[in-house]
Amino acid sequence: MRLHRIDHVSLDVSDRERSLAWYEEILGLRGTNHGHVDQPVFLGPDGAQLGLFQERPPGLRHIALATDAAEQGLIVARLERLSVPFRPERHRDHDSVYFADPDGTTLEIMVPKS
Repeated sequence: MRLHRIDHVSLDVSDRERSLAWYEEILGLRGTNHGHVDQPVFLGPDGAQLGLFQERPPGLRHIALATDAAEQGLIVARLERLSVPFRPERHRDHDSVYFADPDGTTLEIMVPKS
């Protein structure tokens, strides 16, 4: 895979407002949006972010790896060939494919829209 970058790591937190305050105070990271509880708040600059969710028990939600559309297509073909379950999702500013590694960690292969 031609990995462009680790785009973001998403975490589920028990109290998003408390976590936002902590990340701002300790690391100086501010949230880019403060939407509804079912929407993530991203901390840090584009392409190097932490996404904070408050929907599930606390822990790692997923790791997002950025690549281009051709490479994402090759990954999807490989997932299909190896019978690895995945789900595509279209987001506001990128297209993604989600699947789990052997230990159950969710990976997101994303193509940022230009």
